Amino acid sequence: MKLLILGNSITHHAPAPGIGWHGDWGMAASTRETDFVHRLAARLGEAGKHVVLRERNVADFERDPALIDSTAGTGDAGADYFREDLAFRPDIAVLRISENVPGEKTEAFTAAYEKLLGRFAAQGAAVFAVGPFWQNDRMEALLSAAAERTGAVWVSLSHLHKTAYQAVGQFEHAGVAAHPSDEGMQAIADAIFSAVSKAGLLTPADVPDIPAGAPVYDKLSVTVDGKPVPLHAARVSAMSFNREWPGQQRPVEQSELAPFLTFDMSAPVDIAVTAETEIHDITVRPRSAEISVETDENGKTAYFTVRRPGQYSVEVNGRHHNLHIFANAPAKPVDPSDYTHYFAPGIHEVGNLRLHSGDRVYLAAGAVVYGAIQAYDETDIRIEGRGILDYSKMERHVPLHWEEDGIVNLVRCENVTIDGIILRDASWWTITSFNCINLHFRNLKAIGMWRYNSDGFDFVNCQNVRVDGCFLRNFDDVIVFKGLRLREMSDGYKNQKALPPYEHMNLQNFIIENCVLWCDWGGALEIGAETVADEYTNLVYRNCDIIHSDQGAMRIQSGDRAVIHNVLYDNIRVEYSKYDRAPVYQQSDDMVYAPADTPWMCDVIKGWMYCGRWSNDGIYGNVYDITYRDIAVYADEGMPNPVVSFTGADETHTFDRIRIENMTYNGAPVMPQVNTNAFTGRITINGEEKCV
Repeated sequence: MKLLILGNSITHHAPAPGIGWHGDWGMAASTRETDFVHRLAARLGEAGKHVVLRERNVADFERDPALIDSTAGTGDAGADYFREDLAFRPDIAVLRISENVPGEKTEAFTAAYEKLLGRFAAQGAAVFAVGPFWQNDRMEALLSAAAERTGAVWVSLSHLHKTAYQAVGQFEHAGVAAHPSDEGMQAIADAIFSAVSKAGLLTPADVPDIPAGAPVYDKLSVTVDGKPVPLHAARVSAMSFNREWPGQQRPVEQSELAPFLTFDMSAPVDIAVTAETEIHDITVRPRSAEISVETDENGKTAYFTVRRPGQYSVEVNGRHHNLHIFANAPAKPVDPSDYTHYFAPGIHEVGNLRLHSGDRVYLAAGAVVYGAIQAYDETDIRIEGRGILDYSKMERHVPLHWEEDGIVNLVRCENVTIDGIILRDASWWTITSFNCINLHFRNLKAIGMWRYNSDGFDFVNCQNVRVDGCFLRNFDDVIVFKGLRLREMSDGYKNQKALPPYEHMNLQNFIIENCVLWCDWGGALEIGAETVADEYTNLVYRNCDIIHSDQGAMRIQSGDRAVIHNVLYDNIRVEYSKYDRAPVYQQSDDMVYAPADTPWMCDVIKGWMYCGRWSNDGIYGNVYDITYRDIAVYADEGMPNPVVSFTGADETHTFDRIRIENMTYNGAPVMPQVNTNAFTGRITINGEEKCV
């Protein structure tokens, strides 16, 4: 937890022998440890928080509130006086000032004070405004009102307006003696600590136990709010090495184990990660979360704070064996009797669990359910909880059983919600939805997808879909919109009523938002490759982080006749790492993965056309009116500019009216490298037309 305390001499005063003050801490505490700053930090530590402290005397600001907007002659926007304090990005910001404000500057100071509170609040800090130590009723009223307007917590010290809390008799200088004694300092710390506690910031995370027999990971040691916790294990792809379709099962040697941690949180969570070797490089993704990391003096333990629910990847010395963190908002209490299938904490073996209309399924935190869930021609189904649905004990059929293989299969279903659960180790597409309408997937986590063709969420000829706040790490395309025609069904197929006419349904009305994606092979946000439908339209991707991508972050693979139009990618962030390596197709059993030992940076945006592979139509598609807005690309130092590629099929089957608005690279506007062919129409990038 990063704790910032801005104050005046009560917070810190350098030695001043001329007035009899020889300390180098808060005046007039007897020692550094007994001033309110360090007492507060100690109490937070006792509550399980690893405190990274920044304290500063800002009495100059009290006397000259114009410093709030001073740029010290640099010409930069913002305030130099508080620049380093804001750059610290505290989790808790405490402002304990006001005693040195000249009477004639009271109004100016109040306005500047409110602006400063707002700046820290805008960063996501919990802000505490602490009142005067010496009685000043007017200042108390003005500053408490400013705190209320900015959402800061007001902490009054009016109960300390007594000489009993001052160091009277301990110092000859009256000004020094009027400052808080050790008892006064303790009382200030107690008041702030109580406010922090009442604000819910010390509520510990709820980490469920791992049931006996479930796989665990023991190569990292992790504490959550000061308490050691066990880590789940998941098998993930170790290398970007794959077979051409129809492929075959991957050998386990192409995988590795990675840990994951799941918990519910209602307050910032302090996490410490201790590695077996020295930590020389550590990154917490997505970078948009702006989680900073501190390491101890031995370089083996890293500390950071998770402020809000979300999904995170902690990568120590590269991308391998990374720690996945799934931080949830608190789950609501449930009554098991409300559910058709309730799985309590522990191990459960269910095989293929078939659901029917109106069914409710709950996987409690600490439950590991081995099996798969399927529904055919059903409505009004809900699957939720915090537990794990695990397919690792089940194998993919050879040949594939459509509508059956994979962790979750929804076939011709309507009104289905899946919320909160973890999906582990699919042998095929993780969740497959065929001809479904009205789907809502929220806060799902897909991990452990290392086997061949283990896509994420595949929507096959579906409509009215919302995917919100999910994490997916998959060895193949991650979130995919497919249009599909099945040429034939495999022998022994159990659920066939007739050859599914998937292609009769267009794909429309999709929203994919607030997701974190890791693509170990293929495309992260993918349209295609199969596009056997008349039309794809009204597709929206927004506010997503692609933290690793392999062969294209945002791809449109037009493989059949569909007309694809009215697609929006809005506020998408794409990250590239110096540890990423190029994908390689495995041509034989004895071939080894040996890419060039240089960073790999796939296309950030890619589109191409072909036909005849996924259907017998022999008809090319068309793609137009595609908008990419606010695309932020982040890459390690020395990596090249991002690449955008569009290649059409012929004069009448093209990519046209493509708009890329406000693309940035490491925070600055960028013109990407653009690759096209003769059948690429109009592309506008950052206002500049690139193709006609």
